[in-house]
Amino acid sequence: MLPRLLTTLPRATFNSVLISRSTLPAFYPSLFRFSHYQKRSYSYEQNRYQNQYTYKRFNNNQNYGNKTIWDILTDPANRKVLYVILGGGSLFYVTHLKEAPVSGRRRFIWIPRPIELMLGKSSYQSILEDTKHNILPQTHPVSRKVERIFAKIVEAAQKDPTVDRTLIDGVDWKIHVVNDPRAPPNAFVLPGGKVFVFSSILNICKNDDGIATVLSHEFAHQLARHTSESLSKAPFYIMFSLILYSITGVQGINNLLTDGLLKMPASRQMETEADYIGLMIMARACFNPSESVRVWERMSAFEKNAMGQGASLEFLSTHPASERRIQNMTSWLDKANTIYEQSDCHVYAGYLGGFQDMFSSSPSGPGLF
Repeated sequence: MLPRLLTTLPRATFNSVLISRSTLPAFYPSLFRFSHYQKRSYSYEQNRYQNQYTYKRFNNNQNYGNKTIWDILTDPANRKVLYVILGGGSLFYVTHLKEAPVSGRRRFIWIPRPIELMLGKSSYQSILEDTKHNILPQTHPVSRKVERIFAKIVEAAQKDPTVDRTLIDGVDWKIHVVNDPRAPPNAFVLPGGKVFVFSSILNICKNDDGIATVLSHEFAHQLARHTSESLSKAPFYIMFSLILYSITGVQGINNLLTDGLLKMPASRQMETEADYIGLMIMARACFNPSESVRVWERMSAFEKNAMGQGASLEFLSTHPASERRIQNMTSWLDKANTIYEQSDCHVYAGYLGGFQDMFSSSPSGPGLF
């Protein structure tokens, strides 16, 4: 009765009957084996169909996407390409090492000078727009004082045989003193010869030698082409960050490691080099190199008063700590004094010192000395 009934049932009813083994007697186990085989057969056909038309990449290696960066770099199939990249990159790096003036440090620069000047021009227009209402006239006594000091520094740099004269000759040097007592102490020289000095730093400089310390430092950045050096290193920072991201997958940690391990140490190295170059040039320009130590002592006191203990956290800064700069300046004074004496500056030092004290003690306006 039951076999005949099963043969007359519709297909949907037949399948529903097969769902429950308790609905059939024990002598019909073949029906369950058939059902199990039918399901496996369908599953096999489905998997075969999917495998046949599934997209496979990288030479049909399905496990390639699970490999780490290290696995990819050490894969013998990639070694030839890796060797070409490393060889070509090393050759490019070595052929673009250039010696910095005065310090003699060899650094990697591949950014052309015109690009550096273009960026300097763009920055100049932006800064000029922001500060134009606070810039002192060129005829103001303080503007003329800063201009005179800077002119002596440029003239001294021209006498140094290690300086590239093309970075100085024909440059349209222009001084801007920004009289804004609320602005933090600052000064900088842009590529292309535009100089900005904020009045708030003049009280820290105190005198001509102090102003020369700051101006020669900022001028040294341009002599050493630190702007181009920073831009030249940018691709390495990007590659390092991408490798870190492939390992960690966290952008915040990657930025912290890239800044802490590469960018900030490189920036502090360039700042230290600018301190050294600037000290030697100001000594050649007949400014007292010993005043540089006193300038950074005053700067250190200002930073501690303004920022507290955070000012001494050097590893979090793009600049060396003022205490370290004082140590560096002190260790370089013997060489700077030798240059100072060789330039016959000591003959005029007594006369100039008296005039400096007389004029620097007279206030020139709000926020100025």
